[in-house]
Amino acid sequence: MHNAANLRYRYLLFDIDNTLMDFSAGEKVALFQTMEELDTPISDAEYRDYLAINAGVWTKFEQGLLDSRTVQRLRFEQFLERLSLDPARAQFVNDRYVENLGRQAIVMDGAIEMLRRLKARYEIAVITNGLHLVQRARLERSGFLPLLGGVYISQEMGVQKPSKAYFDAVCEAFGETDRSRYLVIGDSLSADIQGGINAGIDTCWLKPAGAEARADVPPTYTVGGYGELLGLLLP
Repeated sequence: MHNAANLRYRYLLFDIDNTLMDFSAGEKVALFQTMEELDTPISDAEYRDYLAINAGVWTKFEQGLLDSRTVQRLRFEQFLERLSLDPARAQFVNDRYVENLGRQAIVMDGAIEMLRRLKARYEIAVITNGLHLVQRARLERSGFLPLLGGVYISQEMGVQKPSKAYFDAVCEAFGETDRSRYLVIGDSLSADIQGGINAGIDTCWLKPAGAEARADVPPTYTVGGYGELLGLLLP
């Protein structure tokens, strides 16, 4: 990869969760805290059950089969049923969880310095399927906002990654129709990389440790960390 090939990029579209902020760590803290507040503490095994349930409903959201409100309710209905608790409390539990999650702005090591260096050359925005109450609260705490030229949250936009319509809306907001000027950067093949492919935008997969590549979702570039990303994007 030659840096000169990247001179055409002007806009960097960063995913937030597990790309700039450690969502996995924040999610665990928030869920354990919520269940303790409700006098129903959970085990690590039960937490893994929640992760599987949550991943399933968010996959349906990405596919356009569920809206975000249904995702929030359904994940806790299923989780409470798994715990032999009353699923009718799902919305209440979700609301407490969302409030706790919004406080978990765990910035990944090196993220702010990386964005500062890139900001000297590029316009930077964040693109996320996360819930607007959670993401707005976390971004306020993160220190990222002064570095960002845009915040695009699917729940506020009415469309989500990986749909082409989501990225169409982002490009329209920037006022730049040339898709070759954009680069999508994220950890999720199904949302970030597939979304870029759907929209005709180059992609950079920030490959999570242990993740497997997929031949059917080929990123334009793959990097293993911020150092490689900076090497790709700065002369």
